[in-house]
Order: sequence, then C-alpha cells, then structure tokens
Amino acid sequence: MQSNDCAPNNKIKQKMVGLIGKPYYFCRLYILYFVVALALCINTLAHKVHAHNAADYEISAVYIYRFSQFITWPKTSEKLTYCTLGTDKVALTLSRLLKANNSGNNIVTLTNINQIDQCQIAYISPQREQKLNQIPIEQGVLTIGSGQSFLNKGGMIELRSMDNKVRPAIALVNAKSAKLSISSKLLKIAILPKLETQPVKGVQP
Repeated sequence: MQSNDCAPNNKIKQKMVGLIGKPYYFCRLYILYFVVALALCINTLAHKVHAHNAADYEISAVYIYRFSQFITWPKTSEKLTYCTLGTDKVALTLSRLLKANNSGNNIVTLTNINQIDQCQIAYISPQREQKLNQIPIEQGVLTIGSGQSFLNKGGMIELRSMDNKVRPAIALVNAKSAKLSISSKLLKIAILPKLETQPVKGVQP
C-alpha cells in the first residue's frame, strides 16, 4: 500500500511551479529579493562609514594626547595644560583620555583664542578655526587643528585624513617660531608641506 506522506509536499511543489510559471508573481518575488538585498547593502555601508568617522576622531584625540612625548618645550614642566577651543568629538574624546589616564595634566576649555597663552597644547576645532583670520603663535604653545587652512593661518600640526588614515602635517617654521622642538621620530611619519604665508607671532585681532 502506497503512503500518502508525500502528498502535501507534492501539492506545495505544484503551487511553487505554478507561481514561477506566471511572470507576474515571478517579477514580484524578484523585486522583493532585490529590495531586501539593497537595504542590507545600504545598512552595511552606513555602519562602515560610521566606524570610519569614529576611528578618525578617536585616532586624532590619541595623536593629540601622545604629541607631548615628541615635543620639547622651552620651559620644562612635569604637568602640561591641554586646551580645547570648540567642543567637537575630538575635544570630548581628548578630555575622556586625559581623565581616564590620571596623568595629572590639566585640560581647559577656552572661550576665546586670546586665552591660548595659558596652554602648552591647544586643539582648535575646524568650526572655530574657520572664524579666525590667524592662529596666534605664542612661545611654548603647540597648536593643533584639522582645518585645510590651519597651517597657513599659523597653526603647527594639522591632522589630515588620507587613505582611511589620519596623518599629522607639521609646519616646522611655525613650531620653531614658538620655540618648540619636534622629535625626528614624529617627523618621520609626518607630512611637511610648504606654507603659503609667513608665520605671525602674537595674538591677532
């Protein structure tokens, strides 16, 4: 006696063959698969872009934190004062790094560029840098930013995002004007661009 266990399966197969045989249902099924695949691709790409941006600002903050190991100041001090002008992700991450490491170094949030003389390392956000005609060069103050015109305005280290990496671009003439000496170890991995303008010492109006 033949079993009927396979009867339901045969009916399902017949229905599937019938649907695929109809162009209307086949197109709907194809479009549905395409939309789902496209949505998954967009979602994956969005996560990758977010991860890349996060890496950029986190790496930039670590750079700023570690620069002190490669800079010689005109006056030696056991503790350094880090300053931030403008509150962005880099500034916030730098603040968390300093607090987490309990290095004894201070971090100060500046409200005006004229306060920069109280710092040894000063990070200036791109938003605040855009409003400045000049970045003041003060003796013993290392200025760091990421704006495209940062070095030409008087800044010393510009953090550039290139080929999915962050690299420091250093204006040696600006650093020397501030009596700062930069280690050859840092210079080996840095970009050393030519400046369009000459450094201007002191606070600019």
